[in-house]
Amino acid sequence: MSLWLAIPFGVGPCLFWLWLVERHDDHEREPWLLIVLAAALGALSTFGVLWLRPWLEQLFAPDSPALDAFVVTALGEEVWKLAALVPLLCMRELDEPMDGIVYGAAAGLGFAAIENIYYAQHGGDVELLLQRAFTATLQHAACTGCLGFCWAQGKLRRLGRGKLAWLLGGVVLAVALHGSYDLFLDGDRARALVSLLLVLPVALLLFALKIRWARSRSSHYHPEP
Repeated sequence: MSLWLAIPFGVGPCLFWLWLVERHDDHEREPWLLIVLAAALGALSTFGVLWLRPWLEQLFAPDSPALDAFVVTALGEEVWKLAALVPLLCMRELDEPMDGIVYGAAAGLGFAAIENIYYAQHGGDVELLLQRAFTATLQHAACTGCLGFCWAQGKLRRLGRGKLAWLLGGVVLAVALHGSYDLFLDGDRARALVSLLLVLPVALLLFALKIRWARSRSSHYHPEP
């Protein structure tokens, strides 16, 4: 598939899911410029992953599926997506948990867009891209969205054990969901179904619950004058 076809097929689903997440931000919507910046930084983080991955593969046994899924792939990718998120998490515009979800999902979808373009150019299979639009693309949004939520919670809390627990817990949760998805997906058909019918729905359910909770709390961060 040519690059001119790969871009709309790869980016289009990501833009749709990003719009769907953003429209749940009921109070003091985030500037689209910053949301686009989060997606762009998430896309750029793919280059960091490409640089780091060979080093991780040398450090950890390549013949261990668990290490490959959780450390080489999940930890490597989520840490770089977090690095892309940090500048936005430090901005004053992030003043409620829902903002962390929006920026986190944007970074994850920016990363997924580059992956989709890569698969489009090297595979050229439209059916595969359509499958990714409802599987891997959503998984990236859910994992990094949950990570952004937890780091927003950590930012908004005072210094203490609770703050550190949110920051570390966000990374652990994102890596656990991402690694579990990749671990089972790379197996036979039965194992792949575990990823698609168990891990992915769990990730999306947690993501949806975080959105619902964050929306219910938004009024506390933006009280009516």
